Amino acid sequence: MKKRILKISALCLAIVLIVGVCWFANGLVGNPISKMVARHTAEKHLEATYPNTDYTIEEVSYSFKDGGYYAHIVSPSSMDGHFTLRISMFGKLRYDDYSSRVQGHGNVANRLFFEYREMVDTVLGSRSYPYTVSMGYGDLEFEREVGTEAVEGAIKRSELVNDRFYNVGELGAKNGKLVLYIDSDTVTNEKAAEILLKTKELLDRSGISFYSVHFVLRYPPIDPEKSYQRPEGEINLKDFLYADIYEDGIMERIEKCAEDTRNYYNEKDEAK
Repeated sequence: MKKRILKISALCLAIVLIVGVCWFANGLVGNPISKMVARHTAEKHLEATYPNTDYTIEEVSYSFKDGGYYAHIVSPSSMDGHFTLRISMFGKLRYDDYSSRVQGHGNVANRLFFEYREMVDTVLGSRSYPYTVSMGYGDLEFEREVGTEAVEGAIKRSELVNDRFYNVGELGAKNGKLVLYIDSDTVTNEKAAEILLKTKELLDRSGISFYSVHFVLRYPPIDPEKSYQRPEGEINLKDFLYADIYEDGIMERIEKCAEDTRNYYNEKDEAK
C-alpha cells in the first residue's frame, strides 16, 4: 500500500514539475499552437482591414516581456509600408500600429532620421575630426517640443510623403539638430568658437546642414571609468543656431547663448 502511495506521489510530483517547466518555457519562448493562432488572427485581420493590398506577414515573433505575439507586416511595393500587429497568446488582436507608422508617416520619419544620423556620424566619428567627442549625433526633428517655437520652413511629419527620397543633408537646414559634447583640456569661449566653426566647416564640406546645435564643452573626466566625475567648469550652449556660427562677433553670441542656457536650466530647477 505504501509503495502504491509513493508511486502515486512520485507521479503527481512529476506531473507538477512537467507542468511547471512547460509553463516556464511558455512564458519565456511561447508555444507553437499560440503562434499558429496568432498568425491566423493576423491573416484574417489583413484580409478584413487591408483588402486588395500586397501586405504579407514577414514574421510572427513572441515577446516574453508581455507574453504576446507580434506579427510583422511588410509591403513589397513600399519601403515605408511596414507595421506591426500585437496579438495575445489566445489569438486576440490587441493593437495595430498602421495608423501611426504608415498613415502618420512614422516609418518615413524614422528612415530619414537614421539616414541623417549616419551622415553626421561619418564626420563626427571620423579619425580626421580633430576633437574628442564624448557624445555627438544628428537628429531630424519633425515635431517640436511643446512650448518650443516652430522653425519657419521646417517640414512637419504630417507633410512627409511615404516612399519619397529626400536629400537629408539639405533637409537638416531646417529640421536638423546636432548634439555635441566635447572633452577638452581647454574650456574657454575661444575654444568653443574654434570647435563650432571647424565643425560647421567639415559638415558643410560633406553636404550636411543643420539648424541648431546643443553644444557642451567640458573637461575630460578625472577617472576614465567615471565619466560623471569631472573638474568644475563647462560651456553649455543650448540651441546655438547654425546661422550664428561665423567669425565676426561669435564671442558675443556664445556669451549670450551661454547666459540664456543658464537661465533656462535655472527656471527649470525652480519649477521643480
